[in-house]
Amino acid sequence: MRDLSIIENSKTESLLLADYVRTHFSQCDCISILEAGCGQSWALDLNGIEYSLTGIDIDEDALALRKENFDDLDNTIIGDLRTLDLPDKQYDLIYNAFVLEHIEDAEKVLNNFYRWLKPNGLLILKIPDRDSVYGFLARNTPHWSHILFYRHIKNCLHAGQPGYAPYPVIYDDSISRSGIRNFCKKYDLELIKELGKNNYIKEKQVTGWLVKYSAMLMSICSLGYLSWRHNDLVFIIRKKATGPNLSTTPTI
Repeated sequence: MRDLSIIENSKTESLLLADYVRTHFSQCDCISILEAGCGQSWALDLNGIEYSLTGIDIDEDALALRKENFDDLDNTIIGDLRTLDLPDKQYDLIYNAFVLEHIEDAEKVLNNFYRWLKPNGLLILKIPDRDSVYGFLARNTPHWSHILFYRHIKNCLHAGQPGYAPYPVIYDDSISRSGIRNFCKKYDLELIKELGKNNYIKEKQVTGWLVKYSAMLMSICSLGYLSWRHNDLVFIIRKKATGPNLSTTPTI
C-alpha cells in the first residue's frame, strides 16, 4: 500500500475537509448531513452553504452533553448504527469520526452508510490506524489505562465518566486501511482521498520528543510493520452518481 500524505494537526485537517465539502456541494441549495456518532461539537466550518445536521449516538448522555454545551444539531436520534432503520439515500454527507473502532461487527455500519448516502454523496471517515504504534498500543492495553491517559496526559478531567471518552475499543478487521479499501471496492465507491494524521507527537514539548522516539523504536522493533508517523486515518469517499456528476471535485 502506498505511503500516506500526513496532516500535522486537527486544525489543518478540518480546513481541508470543510473546503472539500463546500466545493463538492457548491451547487446545492441545502444539504442533509448525518453525524454518525456525535463528537463534542460539529467539527467542520461550512460557512457559505446551507445544511441540516442530524446527530446519531447510542450514548444518550453524550447527546445530552452535546445539546447542553452547543445545541448545534437540528435533529437527534438515539440508536445503534448497526441496527437503525433509516430511509435509503437520505443524506448528502455522512461524517463519522472515531466511532467504528468501538463497534463489534462494524461492517454492518459501513453497509448502512452506503444505503443511507445519496448518489454523489460524500462519506468522511476518521479512524485510528490499527497498524500504527498508537493503534497497536490501544488494542493491547486495558481500558483503565486509556482513561488514565486521557485524564493525566490529555488533561480530560471527566474522561471515563458517562457521556465522555474514552470508550472501550474493539478494532474489527474491517476498520483498517485495507478494510476500508475493500468496502469501497465492494460497493464501487470512489476513494477520493486517503490521509494520515499525526496528533499525538507534540515536538515542541519534552514529552513530545519522548513519545516520538519511543514510537520510532517500536516501529523499528516491528520491522516497520507499525507506522509511527501517524496515528489516525482520514478517508473521503464518494458514492457514484447514477446520472451526470455536476459537482466539481477539488484537489487536496
